[in-house]
Amino acid sequence: MSLNVSSEAEKLSARLGVNVYTANANISNTPNNDLGIVCFQMPVKVVGLYTKNRHPAAPVVISKRNLNAHVQPGKLAILVNSGCANACTGKRGIDVCKKTVDYLANKLELKPSSVFPSSTGEILKFLSAERMLRGIDLALENKSSWIDFASAIMTTDTKKKLSLQKIELEGETYSVFGVAKGSGMISPNMATMLAYIFTDLNIELKSFNKLVSECCNKTFNTISVDGETSTNDSILAICSAADQRKDNQIFDSKSKFWKSIQNTFESVCLDLSEQIISDGEGASKVIKLRVKGAPSYREADNVARGVGNSPLVKTAFFAEDPNFGRILSAIGANASAVYDPNEVSVSLDGYVVIEKGVVHDQYNEKISQSIMRKDVIDLEIVLGCGESESSIIFCDLSYDYVKINSEYRT
Repeated sequence: MSLNVSSEAEKLSARLGVNVYTANANISNTPNNDLGIVCFQMPVKVVGLYTKNRHPAAPVVISKRNLNAHVQPGKLAILVNSGCANACTGKRGIDVCKKTVDYLANKLELKPSSVFPSSTGEILKFLSAERMLRGIDLALENKSSWIDFASAIMTTDTKKKLSLQKIELEGETYSVFGVAKGSGMISPNMATMLAYIFTDLNIELKSFNKLVSECCNKTFNTISVDGETSTNDSILAICSAADQRKDNQIFDSKSKFWKSIQNTFESVCLDLSEQIISDGEGASKVIKLRVKGAPSYREADNVARGVGNSPLVKTAFFAEDPNFGRILSAIGANASAVYDPNEVSVSLDGYVVIEKGVVHDQYNEKISQSIMRKDVIDLEIVLGCGESESSIIFCDLSYDYVKINSEYRT
């Protein structure tokens, strides 16, 4: 993340009327800030995507309710804490979440339905209302930067994750900016981790919903650290409700600029996705997997996720061990009935290692090992039973992943 991203994000904040606040609410029991607030003082539109985990955290429940109520442009706020997920905490967790939302809404003179909460951290741990309320008071006295906010929402992350892209339309320059957290429990099914996307583009709400959903499916939904879908996964995307620079221009999916807008959003979300994977708990390698030649997208995606989530495949990449039988096994376990094991091929960075289901006749293990020593590796699987394809990005599985998660509560 460059200083330029930070400075451009602050300019975008000024155009959207955004104030950012952070504080140490002593929720994470560390000296670091663990509470962040983003306050929009100008009317904006909001869309959201949330976890499909059947144990949604209290803030996910409340945020979804508020999203359904926030159908008209208006001022709003985002409230995030790290150190406690407020998940699997029953009515008590819901009540604490409501109390903190109501408290911040009163402080900012907003309706409670205009405050969108998120939490991240330990599951089954009760969130302290007293610490949250005190943290809100402290935060509102501490105007902060986006870098401060990115830091405050981190848990096992080792890097702050921010991304910004500009887009020029008819001589006017707009920005799309995102901030995210995520390092473990990353294998999304709808949204992923916590991510917040902001733009000064004024986008028609139905088109904005479609844009964010499609963008999520192409980026955040294609990454996996450990095959675990969190209880707290959330994406909030916010756009301007009034382009004050040029006749209040509203962009929609029929606009001649729509493809450029899509590409800009995807670029930001893909950058954040790749930052998350490269910061996966204990990760030392990023593997970009493309599965081709499947009878349908679903079949290709099943194989991609089966390979990308396989502990045996992931540990082989960590060990830099070209044990490609593990990849074939994972393919076979997730392929459809029309799959012919005698047609599959596998390649690393374009170097074919498996052809027609067996080791390539010109295979050289030393070449494979040299490729597997790289930090970023392209893995391609061609099933040979159709024309559909799917891609995901995953990381290896290391000793440090086990260490981080075995010591998470100690």
